[in-house]
Amino acid sequence: MQSKSLPMDVRQNKFDVTYYKLNLNIDLEQISGWVEILARSSMPQLDSLWLDLEANMQVDSVYGDAKYFIHSKDRLIIPLKKSFQHGEIIHLTIAYHGQPQSAGFGSFNFDYHAGNPIIWTLSEPYFARTWWPCKDVPNDKADSVDVIVTVPEDLIAASNGTLISDVRHGNGTRTFHWHESYPITTYLVSLAITNYAIFSDWFRYSEQDSMEIRYYVYPENLSDAQSKLHRTVKMLNYFNQIFAPYPFLSEKYGIAQFPWPGGMEHQTITSQGGFGEVLTVHELAHQWWGDKITNANWHEIWLNEGFASYAEALYFEHIRGQEFYHTYMSWMDWDFPYPIYVDDTTSVSRIFHGTVYDKGAWFLHMLRHVVGDSTFFKILLAYSQDSRFAYANATTAGFQDVCENVSGMDLDWFFQPWIYEVGRPVYRASWWVDDSTGNIILNLKIEQMQYPQQALFPMPVDVTIQTLTGDTTVTVFNDAAVQVFKITLNELPTNIILDKDGWILKKIESITSVQTQTRESFTFKLFQNHPNPFNAETAITFSLAKKDFIVIKIYNLKGQRVRTLTEQFYSAGKHRILWDGTDDKGLPVASGVYVYQISNQHIALQRKLLLMR
Repeated sequence: MQSKSLPMDVRQNKFDVTYYKLNLNIDLEQISGWVEILARSSMPQLDSLWLDLEANMQVDSVYGDAKYFIHSKDRLIIPLKKSFQHGEIIHLTIAYHGQPQSAGFGSFNFDYHAGNPIIWTLSEPYFARTWWPCKDVPNDKADSVDVIVTVPEDLIAASNGTLISDVRHGNGTRTFHWHESYPITTYLVSLAITNYAIFSDWFRYSEQDSMEIRYYVYPENLSDAQSKLHRTVKMLNYFNQIFAPYPFLSEKYGIAQFPWPGGMEHQTITSQGGFGEVLTVHELAHQWWGDKITNANWHEIWLNEGFASYAEALYFEHIRGQEFYHTYMSWMDWDFPYPIYVDDTTSVSRIFHGTVYDKGAWFLHMLRHVVGDSTFFKILLAYSQDSRFAYANATTAGFQDVCENVSGMDLDWFFQPWIYEVGRPVYRASWWVDDSTGNIILNLKIEQMQYPQQALFPMPVDVTIQTLTGDTTVTVFNDAAVQVFKITLNELPTNIILDKDGWILKKIESITSVQTQTRESFTFKLFQNHPNPFNAETAITFSLAKKDFIVIKIYNLKGQRVRTLTEQFYSAGKHRILWDGTDDKGLPVASGVYVYQISNQHIALQRKLLLMR
């Protein structure tokens, strides 16, 4: 989706908007009304304000401190009656009307559901200007906003903050007055207007206090919504613990149904096309990551979307366990064609490309492992409560500063490639053992095969070393395109696994064992399987003094053959073969004790194993 976006005019840096009041009349075809603006001069001798408003909207008048106005090419330029000094407040009221044109993901829409009218907004990233005059940038939050909207009396208007009044005029119209008392950016100001059915839950955040969760849904979907949206309370409880208290406790959390298929995290009143668990938890997380702390620019939208996507995984880890958490992260692993940082912010499709969501989530997943679990959650709390960013704006550099302050680590090596570069590490590993000195030394060679066409990704890599008696995991720091690590062991390894638990966004080209330099003299021997007892899979290890034709079979205790695992030549040395608990037809066998036997032309050896399903 390519959409028009005027770059922010540097003259908009010369003032800071502190307050908006939208007073709008909305019928089923157009809007009319006025917007009151208070702004503080950020410079001496400020003589004009540059605002954003699409050219198709008609400005009727501008009064207050305005001398006159010029509305051209989606800019509303307002010369002032005098020059304002640094810190002085400018007061303007802009009367206007028109039929907003849809842009981006919708901006402002007149629509229908089940034959009933619905008016809805979705202004992200820079389309608030399509329906009201404002300074339409993410990094200028008004301290507060009033939304006063008059609609046909059979409709209900949901918006940000607290409902101050709902007045029926007796002439077929009613007026809703909403007040948002927390700082808010323009793209988070919302209207959702239709014949809503309303129901509530309550979020009890202390023994004495609770906050209303209010749901606005289509009457035809009321039963479905009531059966699904109750999960919001559980989600709020969890995020309230790990992210810091819900940011807008003195107001509400709400969900308003709208026709768009996804969701939009309007401050205190999320708009959702449905009631699914993933959608609901993602949009709720945005109240911290996107609303309380908002990206300072559209290059760094991952600070909103990456965080909310990762919050999905955290929530499912909370309710379903760590194994499902890792599975969930694997679902967000695909071929990302872009860096997390957005270079082209004139393209809506680039700003909201899936890379920002899923690779952004993977960045946080990897950060968690780099700094450690306890430190990671301390980082989230510190970031959420940092006075530089809370109810304000953040950048990647600001988040990195929090991470480094909390962890005590220099993390530039981590942030730089993962945020600003395309790709991921593609590992090729080889290993061999040298015990010629009397010690068992594992030599592990790791190569990053994507380099130099793509960036090098320095990372701590967990190396799982499998032996006959169990697994050991050590961590090596891979920061070169080709690197050899020497690891002292107590016994010979049988296999090597890189990043077994999936903490790195990676590809593995190959892991190979090369010829071992060893003093060991091998004999014909059958080792006890591992693990034992086993469920899904067990390893059977044997050694040979010379090349030989080997047969390995599994028998039940009645002496009946269950499975032939191998019939082939093997070289001298140790070998390992797996049995997955199935017979020759691939069908699972019953739990119980089985005999595994190895034989050559001269001798047969056997041991028992235990399968437990």
